Amino acid sequence: MKFYRKEIDGLRAIAILGVIFYHLEIFLNGKQLLPGGFLGVDIFFVVSGYLITSLLYEEYISTGNISFKNFYFRRAKRLFPALILVIFSTTILSYFFLFPSEYTYYLKSAFASLFFVSNIFFHFSGQNYGENIISEKPLLHTWSLGIEEQFYIFFPLFFFIILKYLKNIKVYLFLIIILISLLFSIYISSNHSSFNFYFLTSRIWELLIGAIIVFYKKKNFKIFHKISHNILSFFGLALIVYSFIVFDNVNNHPSLFTIMPVIGCFLVLLDQNEKNIINKILSSPIFRGLGLISYSLYLWHYPILVFGKISNFTGIENDIIPIKILLVLISILLSILTFYFIENTFRKKIRFKIKWFLATVSLAYFLIIFGSYNVKTFQEKQFHTITKELKKRTWFETKMFIKPCFQRKKYFCSFNSDGKKTIFLIGDSIMASLQNELKKTLVKNDYNFITMTNAGCDFVKISKKKNEDKFCNKNVYEQRLKKIKSVKNNILIIHLNYENKLFKNDLDSQKYFIQQVNNLVNLGSKVIFIYPLPQMKLHISNELSKKFRLEEKEITTYLGNKDNFISIDFNEFKKKSEYIKDILDSLNHASIFRINVEDIFCNTNIKNKCIAHDDKNLFFVDNNHLSNFSSKKISKELLSIVNKIN
Repeated sequence: MKFYRKEIDGLRAIAILGVIFYHLEIFLNGKQLLPGGFLGVDIFFVVSGYLITSLLYEEYISTGNISFKNFYFRRAKRLFPALILVIFSTTILSYFFLFPSEYTYYLKSAFASLFFVSNIFFHFSGQNYGENIISEKPLLHTWSLGIEEQFYIFFPLFFFIILKYLKNIKVYLFLIIILISLLFSIYISSNHSSFNFYFLTSRIWELLIGAIIVFYKKKNFKIFHKISHNILSFFGLALIVYSFIVFDNVNNHPSLFTIMPVIGCFLVLLDQNEKNIINKILSSPIFRGLGLISYSLYLWHYPILVFGKISNFTGIENDIIPIKILLVLISILLSILTFYFIENTFRKKIRFKIKWFLATVSLAYFLIIFGSYNVKTFQEKQFHTITKELKKRTWFETKMFIKPCFQRKKYFCSFNSDGKKTIFLIGDSIMASLQNELKKTLVKNDYNFITMTNAGCDFVKISKKKNEDKFCNKNVYEQRLKKIKSVKNNILIIHLNYENKLFKNDLDSQKYFIQQVNNLVNLGSKVIFIYPLPQMKLHISNELSKKFRLEEKEITTYLGNKDNFISIDFNEFKKKSEYIKDILDSLNHASIFRINVEDIFCNTNIKNKCIAHDDKNLFFVDNNHLSNFSSKKISKELLSIVNKIN
């Protein structure tokens, strides 16, 4: 760029401070401090769009061309060195702190992060960003790097074509794309929140809002020129801060509300006058300093806070604020060192030839990927057998075309379509946690297996519109029915969740369920009812991991005592689930079969108790989702019934 805008580093500082405060999870009187701090990432997007477009535009104006080779080389020197260092460090910590299933997931996320596709990976692995403010996924924050890098891949060529052949309408083209992307993000924000959050299609408008500032001229923005720039930039900064304070719905983002911080950043960037009061504040040494290290700080702070939580260093409930602030200070120190000794070294001090730089990066990638995967077996050996399934998201394991089969509303997964008979599994996430092992079992025995599992959505017709949600509604129910009726001589495996309070209190839904099952068996379907599975009161993986990590128990000794098994009262379980049993018992037909697998969990190791694990195996990964171990047992029993059905 022809000149250095100090206030841009100040904007970066505002952005990273918002993100860090959000991740600190500081609550005052029950309310989170800066719940909208995650919008700092959106500020980064606008700033990036402006800076990248400025560089490309100035190069084109001065040379009549754009050097794509030089552009990508500059981006690589900017992004790769610090990222490689952080991922290398995080991989070492993950080896020691993560349980085997977590480590396996981490390696996949590290691979995705190194190739800047982690946003796509986290979407298709079912990882909702807002599920936990600090998750146990050390590289979850790299999703935003994926967005930016994917933008960098296509934008230079797109921009060059516009400047070469469509320069007279370039502003209008940008405005059209901004409008389309914004409207698209608003349209899908409710029903496809994960896709909306993670994909470039819903974010490109933010980057282009920054880009369009490059074309700013007085005649283009007369309305802005007439307003005092001090007022304009002050209002812009106020919008950013206000959005940090007020916005608290990360699951519905980006949306219409996201316009507020984005326009705020746009207004601040619009005025390039160094004498502007807001620009003077943003250009102060402390803001500039934070802005300069913002990339490294963004990379470091999240995994450090994650490992603070995993190790219980920040408290069992991750609520020791002074310790979390200490971790942020450590992150700042590491970021300063990374900025001066890694970022600056590769960008300014060492003059790499492209081929040597690429060779160095390729070697680093190879060592991280090859090394981490080859020590995976050794990593597993340091843990007890029962820990291998801790934290597994078994309900997201079944996939087709990289997309999870869970949460599909129309295009249901179908495995071994040429199988001798079609079997449907219908239910909520509990059944989704069964489906991967059941798929293996049925496909191995030459059955076609189709999954129909959605969160909180058993095979029931919700009688009241107000009780519907995006995962369970009339449309999902009808799509399931349509698919079932399209296949003759099928087998339906159905389970009802006894903790589904809506169904329990909805007599009309219960009546619809009975009617529909009778209708389907009369049409030729065979039905297998899975009778209620016990549900725990505690999150099993969290409870056991706390025991093993915090109290440093000798695991074998601890699990050897049955009194330590996590369990619920058997009679309480039977009482709670009795209404489901009564509904299923009321259906009598030669084509209806039943399976009760409560003896896998109840009255085996401990009388009058249903256990979540024994001394060697995990039965549930949380309070109700099945582990692969218990899924295999249930699948085996289901297969024996399926084989008997003509």
